[in-house]
Amino acid sequence: MNSARDLPVPDNDAHQLAFIQQAGHLQRMGGALPPPGRVSNDDVLDLREYWRILMRRKGTILLTLGLAVVIAVLATFQTTPIYRSTLMLQIETTGTQIVDYGSVVPEEGAGIRSNQDFYKTQYELLKSRTLARRVIDQLGLETIGDDDEGPSFFDRALSGVTHWATAVAGSTETTADAPAIDPALAAEKEEEDALLEHLSVEPVRDSRLVRIHYDSTVPTEAVAVANAIAANFINLNLERRFDASSYAKHFLEDQLAQMRATLEESEKRFVAYAREREIVNMDDRLEIILNKLREMNTELVQAEAERIEAESAYQELRDASDGAPDILESELVASLKQRRSELEAEYQEQLEVFKPGYPAMQQLRRQIDEVTREIARETGSVVRSVQAKYQAKVREEAKLTQRIAELKEEALALQDRSTDYETLRREVETNRELYDGLLQRMKEVGVAAGIGENNISVVDPATIPILPYKPDLKMNLAIAIALGLFLGVLIAFLLELLDDTANTPEEVEALVGAAVLTLVPRISARKHGLTESDIGLLAFKDPKSAIAESARSLRTQLLFSTAEGAPKILHFASSGPGEGKTTTAVGTAIAFAQAGAKVLLIDADLRNPSLHRVLSLPNSVGLTNHIAGTAEPVDISRPTPVPRLFAITSGPLPPNPVELLSGAKMLDLLSLSAERFDQVIIDGPPVIGLADALVLANLAKATLFVVDPEVARKREIEGAVKRLYQANAYVLGAVLSKVGRGGKGYGYGYGYSYQYSYGQGQAEEPMLPRQETA
Repeated sequence: MNSARDLPVPDNDAHQLAFIQQAGHLQRMGGALPPPGRVSNDDVLDLREYWRILMRRKGTILLTLGLAVVIAVLATFQTTPIYRSTLMLQIETTGTQIVDYGSVVPEEGAGIRSNQDFYKTQYELLKSRTLARRVIDQLGLETIGDDDEGPSFFDRALSGVTHWATAVAGSTETTADAPAIDPALAAEKEEEDALLEHLSVEPVRDSRLVRIHYDSTVPTEAVAVANAIAANFINLNLERRFDASSYAKHFLEDQLAQMRATLEESEKRFVAYAREREIVNMDDRLEIILNKLREMNTELVQAEAERIEAESAYQELRDASDGAPDILESELVASLKQRRSELEAEYQEQLEVFKPGYPAMQQLRRQIDEVTREIARETGSVVRSVQAKYQAKVREEAKLTQRIAELKEEALALQDRSTDYETLRREVETNRELYDGLLQRMKEVGVAAGIGENNISVVDPATIPILPYKPDLKMNLAIAIALGLFLGVLIAFLLELLDDTANTPEEVEALVGAAVLTLVPRISARKHGLTESDIGLLAFKDPKSAIAESARSLRTQLLFSTAEGAPKILHFASSGPGEGKTTTAVGTAIAFAQAGAKVLLIDADLRNPSLHRVLSLPNSVGLTNHIAGTAEPVDISRPTPVPRLFAITSGPLPPNPVELLSGAKMLDLLSLSAERFDQVIIDGPPVIGLADALVLANLAKATLFVVDPEVARKREIEGAVKRLYQANAYVLGAVLSKVGRGGKGYGYGYGYSYQYSYGQGQAEEPMLPRQETA
């Protein structure tokens, strides 16, 4: 058994009070508390709930969609057809190069940015006023795009506002400051604007092609204008190139005349200077001097080498005496030295025999001395020869150095004299080059201007359109369908947001604080030809009907609601009148009676009783008579057409129902009924605005709250439940009545068909539409 502290208590104050009071009833009755209502989590996206909303509001969505489609069709057929003629052009960045001459028109570079700028320029030129004016003048178009229908309401309104604003602005300025507008120019501007408004330029992606579209109500006019635009655009391009070439040619002619005069003047100054300085050909003379200077430098280098060599030989001869290479290389000196060696050797041999004074010895000495003197004379001769050679080289080097210095001075002097000469000559050459270049360029421009190259060509000319371009019925229908669905869904969610009724069992459970025990289907009395009595007794007369099955389902739920079974005294209440609590109470009583229980059904609605009409019973004597003390219980209890089901009608309507129901007589009657009957069911009045239902809910063991989802408002349900809880009532559960109206969907298992238990072979029409379970 559950305890009060184990129950989940909702956040709502009324629901907290309800659960506390239900916990008290639970402990007294020993039963299980029905599960609390599901509290929705707004942070969780429930796609099924959105789908149920769309299904409930599908009529609104379909109506909006239908209106959008009808409006689109009417607007399409009432719109004047517009025909579009299309022409394709090919635009190259450069024209065909017939001759290899540069054009005076600026050529586009090879970069992507340059190409983009070029083609954007061409597209804007196609939409220029100059081109539009030429087309209008060529075709004689006075009015462009005039329709028989005249201006629309919005155009007239905009025109009126524009004229009013102009008048107001004009009133604040002086007439002297306001410039006069030429009517002819204003008319031309309007014609050009009208033509450009119907013209559209569509570049073909990743290509050099462009489509030109022109829209008109007349197909032939659309073709003529499109072709005229292409032809005049090509002509304007050629004219622009020709004008640029002509301007360049005249400019070059003026520059050429000025350059010719400048060249002649510079040549005159150059010739006069050369005659004055007696300069014939300074370049050749300077070249000769420079060549000589180079040769003399070569000879000087060679002379310096020979002088150094001679000086080295002379210095070595002076230092080495007899051992000098030149002396050693002399054959005469070598032979004399050989002769002297031989004589000295002979003298030494004879000295062993003879003394130095011996005549023969003296003669040998004289020969040796003579040879020595010959050697000395020959050595001196070699030394003088080397010295003479060295001195000759020194003199040669000095002369070469002097000559080089003279040539340098002469070259420098010549360069000094030729500075002004070279300046004048360079000026003449520069002017002659400029003159030749201008002359050549002028001839090229003349040839290029005569060729007339073109970089624009027509790929596909415009043709007469067969079908109108606008209005497009398929496109309008697609837009209407999309817009209609969007608006329909938007309106559906807006209505759902504004709808204050409890549309789902989850909402009812959250408001009541108790589980929804069953759903009672809606029965259309007019459709099925039933009276109020027939509807109330339908569970008895047609046990296979959906309403009978729902009553049996409620009976089963009540049997398992507590440990002892269904509460002995059940009170049926609702927030307002007309929510089906009487039909639900009768159906529940019939279900208990058919299950073998002895049931007493009491009509405690002493303000608007209806039980006697449902059961076709007299209402002359009833509950009020017993409470007033004029009748006994046995006198007011009557049998009904349903076996084991007895009923107590309300009786005459009293002026003070609350005082009667609050008395001891009512409590004694309920106690006696609980002893004599297996089940006592009270059909009570509405809760809102009346205290009767609160008294009955306090007297009963449990209260079932009946909700009509089409009628009951959330605030009314919440207020009624709060009043019941404040009266210490035990709300056992809720019942959704009249389910199935307007295609409303109710989820998680309540929307099944009650025909299922009787098999597939029954041909009986179901009373409750089959609903999709969540």
